[in-house]
Amino acid sequence: KQWYQRRVRANQNDGNKEESSVYVNIKQCDYLVDLDLGVESPLEPRYNTKSGWTSVKSYPFLNAAKSKTIARAFYIPSYSKKHVKFGTYHLLKRTRLIKQQEEERERLIKLQKYQEAKRIKQQHENDEL
Repeated sequence: KQWYQRRVRANQNDGNKEESSVYVNIKQCDYLVDLDLGVESPLEPRYNTKSGWTSVKSYPFLNAAKSKTIARAFYIPSYSKKHVKFGTYHLLKRTRLIKQQEEERERLIKLQKYQEAKRIKQQHENDEL
């Protein structure tokens, strides 16, 4: 019995090929994963350096094109440090989303303080009776 099923969904492929029909306009995104290899082009901007985005998390990513093959395949202490080059994957969050979340947090804090003050006032009035 086969223990897995292989399905290729519409607008996806199993050949690691670009599928432009699943792209969305960047203005619709609140989060973005950006690979920064230190080079910018009109088709691949470095979003982590642009205003409007804040890096939430980042991870190193081996840049195979800039690293020597032997250094990628085997770790050789002094050699690998010099000849393995890394880029960085960033999980970016839209700045306006961060501002909205901060404003919502402040609103909730104010609401909690108001409710606590109201509860204390009501308890004080009940104690006077």
